Amino acid sequence: MSDQDLKKKILQGGIVLAIRQLITSVFSLVSVLVVARVLGPEKYGIVAIAMGIFYFLIWTNKLGIGVYVLRQTELPKETPRQILAFYNTLGMGLALLLWLLAPALGDWTKSTAVIPIIRFLALPLWLELLGNASIVMMERELMFAEIGLGETIGQMANYAVSLPLVLTGYGYWGPIIGLASQYMAELVFVRYHKPVPFQFHWRSSFIFPALQTGLVYTGATWILSLRTLTVTLFVTRFAGIEAAGIVSLAVRFADQLAVFRLVLNRMSISVLAKLLGDPDRIRSAISQGMVYQVLLVSPACATFACVSSWLIPLMFGSKWLPSAYLFPFIATGVMMTAMFELHSSALYAAGNNREVGKFNAGYVALQWLAAIFGLNLFGIWGYGMAELATLPSYGLIHQAIVKLCGAPQYRNALLLVLATLPALFAGPWLPSWVGLLLLTACYVAVFAISPGLRKILFELYGAWKGGRQALTED
Repeated sequence: MSDQDLKKKILQGGIVLAIRQLITSVFSLVSVLVVARVLGPEKYGIVAIAMGIFYFLIWTNKLGIGVYVLRQTELPKETPRQILAFYNTLGMGLALLLWLLAPALGDWTKSTAVIPIIRFLALPLWLELLGNASIVMMERELMFAEIGLGETIGQMANYAVSLPLVLTGYGYWGPIIGLASQYMAELVFVRYHKPVPFQFHWRSSFIFPALQTGLVYTGATWILSLRTLTVTLFVTRFAGIEAAGIVSLAVRFADQLAVFRLVLNRMSISVLAKLLGDPDRIRSAISQGMVYQVLLVSPACATFACVSSWLIPLMFGSKWLPSAYLFPFIATGVMMTAMFELHSSALYAAGNNREVGKFNAGYVALQWLAAIFGLNLFGIWGYGMAELATLPSYGLIHQAIVKLCGAPQYRNALLLVLATLPALFAGPWLPSWVGLLLLTACYVAVFAISPGLRKILFELYGAWKGGRQALTED
């Protein structure tokens, strides 16, 4: 495939995936509005505890088999069946583990209400694993648009079930049952597009080599995924369940506003793997990708920060106002994560998992240490300190990427971050129009002094036009 054909396929698939991701995000924010307002901070905190555990397992339970499959130039015909059989066995093992660990987690979080919820999580975890066998093969064929549609349908199923349950008095069980509905719908969709015959038996001669490669990758992601447990393990323990709800709402807003970064991140390993052996092309892709990531994340976060101090009380109630003041700290962490995600993807694609693991370990260690001290000394503000405390760890990932392909160009990405910070941190404390005016002035200034940023705007516009055409043809 030529560079032009590859770029066209990536842009079209990425834009279609982004459009569908945006639709999902809008509905997600509506869901958060209803659920958080009805449940209140304490009951929403119980949901946050369960979701932290769930997504930690989601992001680590695949054991890197998908990455192994993406790296192989040729695969046995039985590969999808072997993956499905192994994930079915793994899902049953996780169900038993959750059943046994639930009482201990209830004691640690000081909430017995989480025990039956944690045990119920075994169902959506098992469904997600079963669907992943089809998704891995779809990613190998760069079927990103179809994957995005399946995820959108799953999210819609979630909201269709969870919102009525919450509104009719089922409380925090609504989002949990909705989660199971989501992965059931996704399973049906992906098996329709990429059917995999079901079997119980898997061969160690196939799975063990995949695990040998995959576990090295999973070890690095497992370390980073520990950050999803920060609220569950530390905010809940040292600041209380209500604080966990407030922090989780701010995190949810930051994640939803940064949703476009997931598009590039989702595609990055598959794409960068095709550039291996050409350091100049990898370095160029990272340099441009960093700017795309920050540009797709930072303006949305800063705009929300400017209106958050009146929007959050209006939509959720005054007791949720601390989420607005905590949001800039979390958004800063999200911006920096977006900026350096392609570094990790390139290292993964090249098999340098240990370097990513070192960075991830440094990141989590700084966050957890700062969270323990900060939450004990400053209460909920300690979580904001923990987000900022992770910034020095990015020096490790920079050093690793320099060894792989040389130093990327950071200037344009850093200019965007610097242009965002004034409005991001001042916005919640200023009248909304003043914060938005400050944001506009900073961005006008930074685009005026950087021809490279102006060029990227035109590239994004061209990609948008191509994506609209692809969506219409689809």
